[in-house]
Formats: sequence, structure tokens, C-alpha cells
Amino acid sequence: MTCPHPTVRCINQYELIRKYRCESCGAVMMCACDEDVGPLVPKQLAFAVESDTGREVPITAGFQSKVCDACRGLPLKPHPKGPSYGSKIKRYYWREIEFETVKRFRTWWQAHGSPKLTLDEKLDVNKKIRSEVLNQFKLVHKTAPKYTFATEQQRDVTAEYGIEVVTLRATYGSNSAKRPAIIVDVCGACRVEEYACRHFRSLGYSALVVGNEPIWVLFGVYMSPLIQDAKDPNNRNVGIGFKFDEQKRGELVWTLLPEDFGRPGYAIRRREAIKQHLSAIIIEPGGLPPLFDRWLGPSEDIRQYLAALGSEQVQIARQLIKILPAVKIVEILQYLIENYWSRRSG
Repeated sequence: MTCPHPTVRCINQYELIRKYRCESCGAVMMCACDEDVGPLVPKQLAFAVESDTGREVPITAGFQSKVCDACRGLPLKPHPKGPSYGSKIKRYYWREIEFETVKRFRTWWQAHGSPKLTLDEKLDVNKKIRSEVLNQFKLVHKTAPKYTFATEQQRDVTAEYGIEVVTLRATYGSNSAKRPAIIVDVCGACRVEEYACRHFRSLGYSALVVGNEPIWVLFGVYMSPLIQDAKDPNNRNVGIGFKFDEQKRGELVWTLLPEDFGRPGYAIRRREAIKQHLSAIIIEPGGLPPLFDRWLGPSEDIRQYLAALGSEQVQIARQLIKILPAVKIVEILQYLIENYWSRRSG
């Protein structure tokens, strides 16, 4: 008897063509409502990529009717992309925008006699079409919104965690050539972050401007022995292109990297190993600075992968080690390893 697939679970909400696993028979399938787009993105039709592990799962049942929530008449849950993806329309309607852009590009290409286009020409046409589609979905959201934009206000976050807010007033200067705002004070023009640092230094504090990159450096250095553990059965040799050395552009650096690294499944699978590694760091007799110096060189290849090689960022990371208690650094490492790719820019 054929399984009616009464209950299915989406394997990865962030794939363009979503795949579902039947909880009764285990079959992996796609919803028939995506079938018209399928031929336009053939690479999406062979397998699903598990969101928690990155593991590829073969599709066994092709397209089936009434699989997705919309076709089953169930409420739609938003799955927005991260803040770095762009406006809220882009973040929430990313999948609809991509589908419509692909369809319109096909229509344009056929209407123009299926011309042979260079890559730049394709990108130009695609950019124009995507802009039109984006404007369309802006109107759609105003008249018949498909998703509700749920946002956590800054005041809610500060209240929940008891964060003190200091109000600083300043005079903005002209900065037409660059995007970052420029503040003008008695010590000269500076960026907003430096202006805040000057305020706290005047009160006797040590102030340091820290972005995401120094945190990536700390993570890459202190977690490299764990990530590159040769005993990890999921580790494999991968080639990573040089990002920071113009003379080596195009060359590859080879490193050990688990196939599920950076996803929640990695942290679950390696729970005990992570616990032992972080425990060893916190009780290191000489403290964290000697470990940093010892592991900085050997971690270079994995830091190449994490975009954490900049010399300036390494120096800021060294300063953070002196400022933050070891237990706090370990808490940061624990937080990141649990879901690195989703948390690295948080």
C-alpha cells in the first residue's frame, strides 16, 4: 500500500526547493507546487542538505502533491534570512523573490530568441529583473502581507539583560567620501566608535573597539585543536582559497575540516569532546595567553577558512585575552561552537 505521507518534516527551510521527510515511511520528497521551477534549478533536485549537519540526503520520492504547509492549508511560518541579507522584504521573501526572478529571466530569455549571453550580460539582466521583483513584493507586502515581521526592539534587549545605556551627544562632520559617520570633537575628527572610546577613557577606563573579526580569531586559535582533531570520523581534507595574501590568490591551503562543522549537529555529535577541550583550556596552568601563542601558528589554515587572519585583528584578540576573564572567553567559545555559522555575526 502506498504511504499517504500524513506527517512530513522539512529537512532544511533555507533551501530554495525545500525537501520533506515523511515521518511514517522515511521517504524524502519535494512539494508539487515547486515542480515548475525545478527544471530551472536542476542542482536542487538531487538531494537535500540537512540544516543541522550539512549532510546530503538523496531524494527518494520526487515531487508529491500537498506536501508543504501552504498546500496542506496550514499556517505559514516565516524563515527569514539573517540581518546581513538586506531589507526585511529581502530577508522574509527571499525564496519568493528568487523563484519569481528565475521565472522572469526564463521568460525574457525566450522572448529574446534564447541569445547567448556573457556572464556579465546575464548578471546585468538578472539584476534588473530582481530589482523589479523586489519592488513587486514591496507592494504585495503592503496590500496582502504573507509574513509578519517579528523584531526584537533594542529597548527590550537592554531591559532583559540589564544593560546600562549611556547617552552621548556629538557634532557630526562632513564625510561624503566614506560611509561611516564622522564625529568632530576637541581631539579631532573620528568615527563613532572611537568617540565612545574617548568618552570612557576620559573616565579612566581602558576602551577598545571590537568587531566580529577578533572574536573569530579567538575562536579559530582556541578551537583549532578540537576542530582539526584527527580522531574525528567526520573530518576530511579540504582545500581553502587564500583570502589575505594577494600573491597567493588562486592557491589552496589544505586543512582538516569536519563535514558538519558550524552547525548544531556538530555540537551535539561532539558534545563530550567539546566539554573536555573547554575544560582543559580553563584549567591551563599558564592561563590563556600562552595557549594563544602556542596555537596561533598551527591554527593559521583553519583561520584562513574563518576569515580570521588579519594582523590587526590578531592584536585586538590578544588585548581581549588580557581584559576578559578566562571563564568569559570560554563562554564565548561554547556559544559559538554550538551553532557557529548562525552566531558568528551576532
